[in-house]
Amino acid sequence: MRDLFFKLFSDEPTGCGVSIESFNVWHILYVIFIIGGAIWAAFWLRKKDETLQTKALRFLAYALVISYVSDFFVHDFVYADFENGQYVGNELNMDKLPFHICTVLCPIIAFTQFNKKFAKFLEPVAALAIVAPMMYITYPSTGVGGEPWCYRTVQTMFFHGVEFSWGFLTVATGKTQLKWCNIWKAAVFLGVITVWAKLGCTLLEYNWFFLRYDPFGLDLPEWSLIFLIPVAIFAMVSIIYAINYGVKHILEKRKAFTPILLAEAAPTDAEEK
Repeated sequence: MRDLFFKLFSDEPTGCGVSIESFNVWHILYVIFIIGGAIWAAFWLRKKDETLQTKALRFLAYALVISYVSDFFVHDFVYADFENGQYVGNELNMDKLPFHICTVLCPIIAFTQFNKKFAKFLEPVAALAIVAPMMYITYPSTGVGGEPWCYRTVQTMFFHGVEFSWGFLTVATGKTQLKWCNIWKAAVFLGVITVWAKLGCTLLEYNWFFLRYDPFGLDLPEWSLIFLIPVAIFAMVSIIYAINYGVKHILEKRKAFTPILLAEAAPTDAEEK
């Protein structure tokens, strides 16, 4: 039974030789499926009542937490080594502890979704929930290397995809709005997350939130990363705010223009006679 679990949770459960790598066809399909699915869900939920919208967001929050917690129970199989013709179980994957921005957002999203006291933080949490997993999905690290359908790939893409979808749909359904005057809240949240991640890096000597090793390949000093990483993410947050503003502006203009077209198309009294 144990050997079967090692095989099922390995990176090559079928042994077909197909693998997912950054920017290959399988990776692109995952990106299209996740982002396209979120956009489709936004259009579908837009026509539904508020109760169903809330249920959908709560379902995503539940799925996110279950995916995150259940993953810890299979690390021994997922990250096992194959030595001398047999599998050797491995220890807990430190990457999955809640010190990366995506992993720490999981409990934050749960509190924000289910506790009314945290509802005031909905806007910055939703903004970061869009940006952080989207950055990972488009340029993954630990989610590539095995078969596209192996557990490690599916769980990683599912977790980040659900997190992105929750943030995107929270904004798309109007549960919160991205207002320029409130963008500073996302900056504050990023600052708190950075300090939290730095605490984990210091105490446990691990590279969470890329604060110990330069992810840009520029050989930057470690002390600079505590500033550069949150600044880079905040830049992406600003782009999302700008895109949101642009889309809203276009929709408002279209909404105002439609009654004019209808009025012009309506027949006059003389034409009716």
